Amino acid sequence: MCEFCISHGEGKKWYENMTNYSRKLFLKVNSDAGLKEFLSRFGRSMQENIPRAEKWKNRLPRIYDLLAYPWFTSRQKKTHFGQIVPLEDINNIIDRVDTVIRLPCICRKVATCVEKRYCYAIGMDTSHILEEVPDFCDFDKISSDIAKTEIGILDREGMTHSVWTFNTPYIGAICNCDRECMAYRIQYRSQLAKVMWKAEYVAEIETDSCNGCRLCRKQCLFEAINYNPAAKKCMIEPGYCYGCGTCRTVCPREAITLQPRDKNPIAAAAW
Repeated sequence: MCEFCISHGEGKKWYENMTNYSRKLFLKVNSDAGLKEFLSRFGRSMQENIPRAEKWKNRLPRIYDLLAYPWFTSRQKKTHFGQIVPLEDINNIIDRVDTVIRLPCICRKVATCVEKRYCYAIGMDTSHILEEVPDFCDFDKISSDIAKTEIGILDREGMTHSVWTFNTPYIGAICNCDRECMAYRIQYRSQLAKVMWKAEYVAEIETDSCNGCRLCRKQCLFEAINYNPAAKKCMIEPGYCYGCGTCRTVCPREAITLQPRDKNPIAAAAW
């Protein structure tokens, strides 16, 4: 299990501990005013800080990796970080929370200047906070069934799903990420910090069932799937796999499954 399961999971996956979605916990680690302030500067912070960090990393890569990367990572772990969660676990979370609110995605707005609604506030009702924040005030309260249907569509489109904290361990949102997501840019493309932990799972391809079509390889955001031309088979690189499971949706042979990360000797320590 990941470090957050050990600290905040009470013996199970930490995002399945429903205490971590409660207002009681939220008020221990945050406040309405604190969350409002964070959300109010969220978009501007991404617009300003990410290009600035990329500039310094390009200029002084060794110093950045030695000093800035661990500092940024440590700060995010305490305030606002995510963990990849496969679709079936996302559906389980949605079934167990009281409120689901569909939000404008600030990541996509910053990256593309186009509004998308790929983010969902979950758990306690934050309507009274969101309605006072211009970037988030145009929200929709939706049912659990609608949320699961929408996220299922995003899953088939190849988006990864993740839960996010707003002062750890309080979990307040589910996000659905592709290459336009700022978390993907920070962690994977620009490697500015670790803001998104891998899932509690790792993908596995059943060799005998794989026909080598390579559709899974195109679907993977993290370049964790290789193709062996001699065998005409695809293979998962477990150390690189994020365990999102979206590769499963395009496999015509249903050859891909998710297995517990801690059972794989290569992936077990690769978070």
